[in-house]
Amino acid sequence: MKTLWYTELLVHFLIHYPFNIYLMITPDIEQRLKDLNSAFLEENSKLNLSAFRTEESCWIGNVMDSLAALDVKIFTDAASILDIGTGGGFPLLPLAICLPDTNFTGMDSTEKKIEAIQRILDKMSIPNVSLICGRAEELGRNSEYREKFDIITARGIAALNTLLEYCAPFAKEKGFIVAWKSLNIDQEMKDSLLARAELSCHLDESYKYELPEDFGKRQLLIFNKTSKTSDKYPRVVGMPKKNPLL
Repeated sequence: MKTLWYTELLVHFLIHYPFNIYLMITPDIEQRLKDLNSAFLEENSKLNLSAFRTEESCWIGNVMDSLAALDVKIFTDAASILDIGTGGGFPLLPLAICLPDTNFTGMDSTEKKIEAIQRILDKMSIPNVSLICGRAEELGRNSEYREKFDIITARGIAALNTLLEYCAPFAKEKGFIVAWKSLNIDQEMKDSLLARAELSCHLDESYKYELPEDFGKRQLLIFNKTSKTSDKYPRVVGMPKKNPLL
């Protein structure tokens, strides 16, 4: 696959969102992102980390989708970011490459996925990422992680009312939760009203963007956590998903 192929798709994306992203994607970082794409696909051939299994689909659907966050100012100001349910390492790894001065933590409950991400980190020598294996409901009550992070990211792991209960305990007071979502989530937004109130998560912004080819329009929902999380949350393992706040 020619380098130009990657660059043309990336440029197509960047010209629509030039404020922060364009300044960050230097030629060196672009090459690191291409290397990440290849390293991930190698791991994905051994373990089912993502449905995107070709160079093009992974580049757009994983790497470029992750990069949309760079046009949101809070990401360039954050010192610590936790990616919950990181799976194959997106948006964790692309953001860590683009923001080398930020400390990133990736969390997932599946040990094999954490091991795969660690192999990618070792292969690419990405120094600003640490990994945790465990459930959000348990780790969210651990004083080492509770209310310690500036930003919590979550991409495609749960409906908002469940997702916010997973994420809010980890965010600092006045910190942020950023959820990658499609545009057609009107009912999901309504269903999350009680969770937002209970967990003190105020919707600050809906940042819309469009990926190239047939991937279409998406959005980042940016919640500001306005006060400390009640000791009631998170509830026991499985409860946020089985019995979400409604």
